[in-house]
Amino acid sequence: MILLAKKKEELKEGREAKREKASDKKAGKAAAEKKPMQRKPRVTELEHKLAEAQEKLRQKKEKEAKKEGKEAAAEMPKHAKEVLPEKLHREHKPGVPAWVELHPAEAVEAMINLANAGHNSSEIGMLLRDQYGVPNIKALCGKSIEEILAEHKLLPDIPSDLMNLIKRSVTLNRHLAKNRKDFTAKRGLQLSVAKIRNLVTYYKRKGKLPMDWHYSEETVALLVK
Repeated sequence: MILLAKKKEELKEGREAKREKASDKKAGKAAAEKKPMQRKPRVTELEHKLAEAQEKLRQKKEKEAKKEGKEAAAEMPKHAKEVLPEKLHREHKPGVPAWVELHPAEAVEAMINLANAGHNSSEIGMLLRDQYGVPNIKALCGKSIEEILAEHKLLPDIPSDLMNLIKRSVTLNRHLAKNRKDFTAKRGLQLSVAKIRNLVTYYKRKGKLPMDWHYSEETVALLVK
């Protein structure tokens, strides 16, 4: 009997201890909910100071670069442009490499000579690149090859791109006269003729071709001859 009574008392004490723990947990949760949430700052003081230091360093470098540029400009003699005008012009002109030794007037003279020799604008550009070492005429002279040739009235009556298509169409016509079943060449001829008609319309609108000029196989064959 005494043992049973002791066990009952122990059970009662355990239940009471559990109830006390549960009540303590509820009280802790309620207190945590009542407390306002404190947000952590996104940028700490150390990061802020680091950013300020980087900004000051950047501003200092910019000031030093500006100061160096002004000193270099002040050290340059005033008569430098009079002494070496072409060299300075090439160094500061965009698109003209340092190895180009041809003066713009000399380049224009070379273009005129090549045009009188029978070369078109694209051939003149390649010859100036390969023989004279001028990769970009527009950067050197300020004008394209066709504009310079037009000023000296050396452009052909038919533009070079249109003339190339006409030569291609004549070559394909001659080929098809001997090989009538070459349908690949026939399709190439159709595409070339379509491009020729579109270019003719465009050049008529721009005034580079007379309005009565029309494409036909007979006239084209005479032009190529």
